[in-house]
Amino acid sequence: MTLIRLTGDGDDSERDAGVEIAERMFLDALSAVEAITEKIRRQELDALREMPKAASEAGAATRQLLTEKNRVLEQKKRTSGLVHGFAIDFDAARAEIGRRLARLRAAGGG
Repeated sequence: MTLIRLTGDGDDSERDAGVEIAERMFLDALSAVEAITEKIRRQELDALREMPKAASEAGAATRQLLTEKNRVLEQKKRTSGLVHGFAIDFDAARAEIGRRLARLRAAGGG
């Protein structure tokens, strides 16, 4: 029997729409934080009041992104037969069983 070690996130084309939305939210929140930071650099200190909300949105978007990504990875594991980072190659297992049975038949003289 062959065990296949699966690594990586898989093909980008298979990614869930929720991950795409969460990524966009994350990038939008980071853009807002960057814009406010730039205002503060220009000493537009009224922008300081906007920072907590933007930082909170960036944090929420990050949590959403990680949650969606983990959900997609767990779903891929369930559908691929992945157990503890390994998947069983049933075709190779079938072929190995067939070879062993053939050897037993040959050794048994029958």
